[in-house]
Amino acid sequence: MAYIIKNTAGLINTRLTDVGRRNLSQGNFAISYFQIGDSEVSYTAVPNYNQTNNNILMPAFNAQNDTGSPQSNKQNIKYPYYVQGSSGNTYGIPFMDSNFQQVYNSAGVKGFFTTGTTQIQTSTAYTLTSSYWVDMSTLSGQTSMVIEFDSSPTSCLFSGTPSINDFVTIVYDGNGGCGDFGTNQILTYKIQNMSPVTGTTGSTFTLTLDRDLPTFDFLPIQTNFARMYVYPSGMTELYDFVTPAPYWETDTLNFESPCDVSSRENTPIWNMNIPWTESPAGLFSSTYEDYTKFGSVSYIGTKEYLGYNEPSGQTDTSQVFYYNSFDEKIVVRPQDQKAIAIIHYTNQDIDHIYGEKFSTQPFDPQNPTDNIGLARHFKLSMPTLMWHKSTGTTIGQTFYIDPPNYDLCKPFYIKSTKNLDMNDPGIRYFHLWDTNADSNNNLNRIGKVFPDQEIIVIDDEEVVAALSYKSNRNFTLPAPKLSLITPNVCSTGNNSTGLMNNPTQRFWVSYLFESETGVTSSLHCNYYSVIQPTISVTANTQNVAVRFGGEFGFLGTNQFTGYTANSMKIICQMVTGDTRPLPTAWRQIDVTSAMTLSNGYITQSGLTGTTFQIGIDDYTNAAAYQLQNYLDIPLNGETNQLNFGDEYYFYGNFETDISATIYEMKYLINLNRNQFTNTSNPTWSAGTKSYITEIGLYDQNKDLIVISKLQSPELRQGIQQFVVKLDF
Repeated sequence: MAYIIKNTAGLINTRLTDVGRRNLSQGNFAISYFQIGDSEVSYTAVPNYNQTNNNILMPAFNAQNDTGSPQSNKQNIKYPYYVQGSSGNTYGIPFMDSNFQQVYNSAGVKGFFTTGTTQIQTSTAYTLTSSYWVDMSTLSGQTSMVIEFDSSPTSCLFSGTPSINDFVTIVYDGNGGCGDFGTNQILTYKIQNMSPVTGTTGSTFTLTLDRDLPTFDFLPIQTNFARMYVYPSGMTELYDFVTPAPYWETDTLNFESPCDVSSRENTPIWNMNIPWTESPAGLFSSTYEDYTKFGSVSYIGTKEYLGYNEPSGQTDTSQVFYYNSFDEKIVVRPQDQKAIAIIHYTNQDIDHIYGEKFSTQPFDPQNPTDNIGLARHFKLSMPTLMWHKSTGTTIGQTFYIDPPNYDLCKPFYIKSTKNLDMNDPGIRYFHLWDTNADSNNNLNRIGKVFPDQEIIVIDDEEVVAALSYKSNRNFTLPAPKLSLITPNVCSTGNNSTGLMNNPTQRFWVSYLFESETGVTSSLHCNYYSVIQPTISVTANTQNVAVRFGGEFGFLGTNQFTGYTANSMKIICQMVTGDTRPLPTAWRQIDVTSAMTLSNGYITQSGLTGTTFQIGIDDYTNAAAYQLQNYLDIPLNGETNQLNFGDEYYFYGNFETDISATIYEMKYLINLNRNQFTNTSNPTWSAGTKSYITEIGLYDQNKDLIVISKLQSPELRQGIQQFVVKLDF
């Protein structure tokens, strides 16, 4: 048993007794009585002794235990005060004054990047090794590459080596520097096979990856390099532990205080899972692993719970939207949401790093102090993202729930249609915004933050595509504007019969780019745009016009900056009724010849200056779109090959303030002038001073359930009030 440390401990130290904890577990925790006492005071041992100097024992965890011998004990108030006079009743009635308060803290920055910079963390807390690079001139679209150990940047020198099933992120910048990166293609692969290069010293390896590499064989040999960062195949290999170490493990002897977490486990990154409930366009499940076999399929239940699948389960069905490249709002219905990215903190660490919830206090312009706990401190950063909504051409974007200078920090609620008792108010969330205002001063939302579940959901399907390793791109593509057009308008075609003629038809559209060099192919645009006639037009059928606004800021002609394209295909599908397009029924139409190219490259001006018209002949003669022609999709049974949904970490940074609701069990111990004036302490004499050292709270059976000790003996005098608090 320890003594209460004077001047640093609280005035009253309070603990639940064993019986109190038992009652709490049984749901019958109720306080009915109190006692005060002076059991640790000897009034006669030392004449004229200043009793306030007396050392007081800490309240015991095991102050009352009735589990049976040999554990049972009672450490009640040994010498209680009498309510009246010098005998009789010693129990008073406490007054409940319980309350609650919010407390705040900062969780600090977690993620793979140095805060506020375009620099990748290279320490062993984040990477297995960052000491390898590849000569870009050796890459010609094959799946294997030779990597070399590079000893030049000392900040990268870590002794680890890659292994089969590890993930590798490659920065195709041409200089092979360590840590820093620019507006480059930055892609992540899975090592499917590995072998040392014959005749080397063991520092050069051939890696076989999950898909084709870019084509840079036109570059001079040993002149342009790409840095490679190696990450483990799963959380527990570097970032977490299979079994957490409890607080009473032997190494707790090394802790200097309960707040010292320097020796405890800590997870420096956040997890990410991307569950799909529909296969991407062009995936044929008869041959290739479809969405039911994608990684993260076990997270589909979360997708349903948060309202992204079945629309009839909740009323909040219009709160997912994006803006196309003409600033038109496009609502994505729950049944149309193909995939979401769930960013979460799943780990074995027993430290409650993120408190009870993310702090979401809105900024008060009338009180502009930057206090801890503000929602604007919540930041989700994606430093490697080339975001098509960016107003500049610099890589990286940060997203907020309370973006500066906008009044957008408002809670929304998912309400159940099946359990109305849940709807007061419902599942709370906030939208996640960028800071790139459009012509209507609207910011772009990309997802939702659920502060009470402590998860982030990215539901913008283009951002989801850029976060997916298998998509083979770290840039996003804008959604076009679709409209109906009379045949032969803005077209040299001569078929007067249009593609669409009645409102039961729906025409779905997306598109993809291809490049002859650099990253040659990637996933099509993951926004699926749709249009339908409003009335029957059998006498005057119509074609579909596809137009783009100026949101291709990263599209260019430089092999190292942004991305390039030499050809473009529109993929499309006609359906009847309000149905989803089938993954196997998409068709592709090459529209490259409709644009004016610049030295063989597609440019933003070429895209925005062209209206693409899809007529009945274009659609009828179009070939089937097959995704495997552009990406290496695992065959059925190839379960070890990287597929969509196999991501497990979020390649970005996250920071937030956190909060908790503290519920105070608060009881007022009121001592009147003429009550509790005489103590049963046998060393005390009537008419002399007495002191209080302890307060006990009891249930209706007068079992001690809360014991409080004062830091120093307190003189009993006149009208006094003591406050006993326990926080929950």
